[in-house]
Amino acid sequence: MDAELFDPRTAFAELGRIMLGVQDLNQTLQRIADLARKTIPEIDEVSVTLVDGGQPKTVVFTGQLAVQLDERQYETANGPCLDAAVSGETIVIDSSDVNTEYPEFASAARRQGVTHSLSIGLPVPQRVVGALNLYASTSEAIRPDTVAQAQAFASYAGVSLASAALYTSTAELAEQMRTGMQTRSVIEQAKGVLMERHGYSDYTVFKALCTLSQRSNRKLRDVAAAIVQSTRSTL
Repeated sequence: MDAELFDPRTAFAELGRIMLGVQDLNQTLQRIADLARKTIPEIDEVSVTLVDGGQPKTVVFTGQLAVQLDERQYETANGPCLDAAVSGETIVIDSSDVNTEYPEFASAARRQGVTHSLSIGLPVPQRVVGALNLYASTSEAIRPDTVAQAQAFASYAGVSLASAALYTSTAELAEQMRTGMQTRSVIEQAKGVLMERHGYSDYTVFKALCTLSQRSNRKLRDVAAAIVQSTRSTL
C-alpha cells in the first residue's frame, strides 16, 4: 500500500478522461486497478477477474499476491471473486472468521497475510462478466466508505466492459445478454424464496446462498435454480 493516497477527486477525474479516450480494454482496466490501489485506504493489492465462456481469469493486477489469491479460487472453483462475478453482488470477507462461507480461500489468504478481501461484481450482461477484487492486510474491518469507493471504481470497469462488448456480433451479443440476465434473475428469485422461508435480511440471504453452494459443491447459479424449481414444484 502506498504511503500517500491519491485524492479520490483526482483519481475519478483521470478515470473520466480515460473513458473518453480510445484505449485497449486491458490498458483501461489496468489503470482502474492501479488507481483503486492508490486511492482506496488500507488496500494492498487489486485485480480484475473476467469470466468468459465459463472460464475465469485474472486480466489485470497490481501485484502477485492478488494473482495468487485469485488463482487459488479458480483452482477450487469456489471463492468470493467467482460468486461476485456471477451474481453482481459485493462480497466482503474477513479471513479470520471461522464461519466464513469460503474456508479454503480464507485459509490461503491468512497464509499470505491477507486479513480482508472485497469483491465487487461487474454485472455486465454482454460477452464477459467479472469482479473487481481488493485485498487488505489491515487489522480493522473494511469500512462502508471503502466499500463505496471500491464500488465506484467497479462502475468504471463495468462501463469499459460494456464498451468492449459493442464489438461483439449482434447475434452473439443477444444470446449472451439473455444468458447473463437469466443467471442474475434466478439468483434474485432464489434470494426472495429464502427470505420468505427463513426471514433472512437482504444482506444475510446472499451469504446463505453462498454457504449452500459451498457445502453442496455446486455452482451458485445451479443452487439458485434448484431452490426456485423446488418452489414451483410445490405449487
